[in-house]
Amino acid sequence: MAGERVELDVTGIAHGGECVARLDGWVFFLKYAIPGERVVAKITQIGKSFHRADAVEILVPSPDRITSPCSYFHPGGCGGCDFLHIDLARQRALKAEVIREQFIRVAKMELSIPVTEVELLSDSGFRYRNRLTLHIDHAGRAGFHKSRSHEIQLIDDCLVVSEKAKISEVLSKNYPGITKIEIPNHERIEEIEIGGKLYQYRVSPKSFWQGHVRAAQVLGEAMLTSLEPKVGEHALDLYGGVGLFAKVLATHGVHVDVIESNESAVADGEFNLRDFPDSRFHLGDVAKKIRNIASADIVVLDPPRTCAEEIVLNHISKLAPRRICYISCDPATLARDTQRLAALGYQIRSTAAFDLFPQTAHIECVLTFEPVIS
Repeated sequence: MAGERVELDVTGIAHGGECVARLDGWVFFLKYAIPGERVVAKITQIGKSFHRADAVEILVPSPDRITSPCSYFHPGGCGGCDFLHIDLARQRALKAEVIREQFIRVAKMELSIPVTEVELLSDSGFRYRNRLTLHIDHAGRAGFHKSRSHEIQLIDDCLVVSEKAKISEVLSKNYPGITKIEIPNHERIEEIEIGGKLYQYRVSPKSFWQGHVRAAQVLGEAMLTSLEPKVGEHALDLYGGVGLFAKVLATHGVHVDVIESNESAVADGEFNLRDFPDSRFHLGDVAKKIRNIASADIVVLDPPRTCAEEIVLNHISKLAPRRICYISCDPATLARDTQRLAALGYQIRSTAAFDLFPQTAHIECVLTFEPVIS
């Protein structure tokens, strides 16, 4: 029953960041543990096929266990981070294991992708996040949701938030009458450098921008490496946001059609690509708007966590691009779509993964697909 304590041997890592243990035929999903440890766990949720629990005492610790620098990271505390008790190198190894297991389970294929560190000037594990949502309690105070809860953990700082977000200043204020606030909440200009060239983007409060301070640059570079665009080619940028990838491609002499469903993002994107009249934005659902696209030499896919709809992949295959760059934050749905693309005649050419969310279970993968030559 919930609240009961059991001793468990932790055997693996699950998609989503929880660890796995088994006892008396039951599967346990654990927080605050590391594969290879023996722990005392407090059961927090009873399920029909599995239980959830928190490791509350470490009997045999992993050599990769560290003391969390965050006082809010503990059972019943802030739920924003998953891995503050794990050395960064082991965090990346665990994420690589999640990718491998998802491709075995979903795509029925062996695929090993090392997860690359994204370096910062100070510590690559902290002060990287430039976008976040804070929740407001009944007294107007800001914080994050507690682990597996809608209760609010009040905080006075967050170690993964970038200095430019001025999180301590934000948290010091009171916010009566609202339930959440988004940071940043103003129109701004984001600037990145790729290949020695500076790119500027207008981003409005309702438009998406990458959460890690270096993510746009890292993913932009990865996209160029993946597609190797040629002057005069036609590119299709799906779920294209404010034109992050489209502007880089257009600067390399590529004509780009961008499909995006968010009206604010399209307005920003049209402003960002105003110097490239041969590139166009299409406002609307990708699965519907892609029917109006007659050709594409190269395709960029950067869908939301649910990944691309099957109808979208089917239409892409009919366009017969020479390369597809698929950027995904969910290994499970990426594995599913890899299997679908294989059935449509596309095979993996190259792979990459980046640790753009240190201390959490999130992973960003970049896969390149090419048509199978028969």
